[in-house]
Amino acid sequence: MLKEFIIKKSKLLSEIALAVMIFLYTYFTVITFAPINGYVGDEVWYPSAAYNILKFIFHITPPMYYPYPQESNIQNYINPEHPPLAKYIMAIFIVLFGYKPLAWRLGSWIVGDLMIIVGFLLARKLVGGELGNIAGLVAAMLIILSPNLWLLHGIAMLDIYVSFFILLSIYFLLSDNLLLASITLGLAFASKESAFPLIFPFLYYIGEFKKNPIQRAVYSMGIPATVFAILSIPIMIYFDGISGWIHNSFLYMLGWDATNGHISLTAIDQISTPWDWFLDIHPFYAGYNFYASTNPFIMWAWVVTTPLAFIIRDLKSIILTISAWTIWLSFCVVYILGNHTLFSFYVTDFAGIINVYVPVSIFKFYRWISTRRSEKVNNFVKQDNPGSPSNVS
Repeated sequence: MLKEFIIKKSKLLSEIALAVMIFLYTYFTVITFAPINGYVGDEVWYPSAAYNILKFIFHITPPMYYPYPQESNIQNYINPEHPPLAKYIMAIFIVLFGYKPLAWRLGSWIVGDLMIIVGFLLARKLVGGELGNIAGLVAAMLIILSPNLWLLHGIAMLDIYVSFFILLSIYFLLSDNLLLASITLGLAFASKESAFPLIFPFLYYIGEFKKNPIQRAVYSMGIPATVFAILSIPIMIYFDGISGWIHNSFLYMLGWDATNGHISLTAIDQISTPWDWFLDIHPFYAGYNFYASTNPFIMWAWVVTTPLAFIIRDLKSIILTISAWTIWLSFCVVYILGNHTLFSFYVTDFAGIINVYVPVSIFKFYRWISTRRSEKVNNFVKQDNPGSPSNVS
């Protein structure tokens, strides 16, 4: 009875602490990013694409309180080389408040806050008990302190959306809610193509529940692909059907990802390789004194703690870290294929996962060590006292 009361009180206190953390995070988000009346970094591409999607596809023309960026052909650009969901969300706020920086950033602020909640819930669920509440708060704090997530959640780019939906899909997956996991993975697919490689860890984990290969394929690929396709229907209509969409958007996206040209190769201080991210080499400069810096401490903590999941043979922890490694490796593959213009803000796509995994792995390893020590002590006592009640059948 007392133990149950303590657990409930610990849970309540952790949720109150989480609420305070989110309030402060939101407050500092607003005072930092709301005053910036201009495009920050790659905001030049996505809010304008969201506005053009409204204008050319949905035939809605909200008032423009801020001009288009000074980029070639920007008034007709719908960003076909990336999936559309994040731009749809930006478009909703542009419809509500008009085309201006505050409107196009609101969606990022919201999903940034939601990511903290999902990270807390995922860590708490995986660790469990009183330690789970502490692990949840540590995960939430690491997400809050992530420099990559801080910048990308504050501005209107795609990466915070894919990062949020990836983390949400993993939460549902490791909660064994396969349908919601598949649907939210589809939402991640529809946010940015960096989520596509998660098919592989999903296939493996779902195989623990669905031995039939067709069922595994349906949950890990079929449902996510269907969600992605449904959300792409407006873009298909714009390109005069499925074949036009495949040629002008989907295949164009895959080709774009595997080639140089996203920025001049001479802009050395902007370009960073996947292995540079572990040392915060050449963090992307977004203007207004903002850098998409990585956190080398967490990046290396992720490397060091990854073996812990395999040592304790915990499948959920293994899937969690392997999901992040799968995304990182996909960027390595893209580099090998010929795209040498990668950027540090891509870390955002899997930063939520590693900020949850590191405390989860440490707390679960601590519990595993404690359990093994207790078992050894009990075995020693039994051997030393063969006539004790615990040894009498």
